[in-house]
Amino acid sequence: MKNRIVAAILVFFIIVDTMLIACAFDVSPLTIKRDVFVYEYGSEISNLPQDYVNANEEILKQVELDFSDLKNEIGRYQVAATYLGVEYPFEIEIVDTTKPVFTLKAVTFNVALNTEVYAIDLIETVEDNSEYTAYFKDKNGEIATYKIFSEKGSYVEKIFVEDSAGNESAQLRVKIVVGQNGNNPTLSGIDDVEILKDTLFDPLNGVTATDGNGNDITSKIKILKNNVDTKEEGEYEVIYSVTNDKGNTLQRTRKVTVLKSKKSGD
Repeated sequence: MKNRIVAAILVFFIIVDTMLIACAFDVSPLTIKRDVFVYEYGSEISNLPQDYVNANEEILKQVELDFSDLKNEIGRYQVAATYLGVEYPFEIEIVDTTKPVFTLKAVTFNVALNTEVYAIDLIETVEDNSEYTAYFKDKNGEIATYKIFSEKGSYVEKIFVEDSAGNESAQLRVKIVVGQNGNNPTLSGIDDVEILKDTLFDPLNGVTATDGNGNDITSKIKILKNNVDTKEEGEYEVIYSVTNDKGNTLQRTRKVTVLKSKKSGD
């Protein structure tokens, strides 16, 4: 009887050892941390195995990532980690959930009657990693990329920017004064410009201003900032300001890009 009990115990331990050995051979030396890794569009995608794989340091040194089908575009992509010829597949998803942020060239614009006023033309800068559109939106939610004002007066409009992923910015309000009944000054001739290195740049050349009623007040233009250095390539800013007799002030920013000088014979 005693011998039978001993034999049964030995058989039990043999079975357990066998199962443990079998399990040891079946256990993968690495695992993928999760099935899908999500990145924001425009952000840097990690190429470090330890960000995707659970494994010891020695194994991580031998892991290779296959991102050959990965594109820096919105979508979901099949990728893999490879160790000793065995592939461990997972996915990388690129999403765009960031709303655009934008600034206006000014808060007040003077325009002529029956002129097409495009929302995009009133915008100074847009911060976003994808293509975008700009539009006016009324209280009923109706949108329009441009508006035509057929009556003199002042109009307060809401402007939005939407990127290609459908993310809509917060609204910015702009005042549009139509016709010659406005009391707000205007600035003209300050479009963004590109110039060659070592050439002369006069920030006031071609720049004019009116008082909002058709009177020339170009002489009242002030330059608040001018960091243009024509000896160095790069992007610079010139900020203009003008105030009319009513005390209303308009400020506009101009981008000046200094480009490499052309070589003779080019």
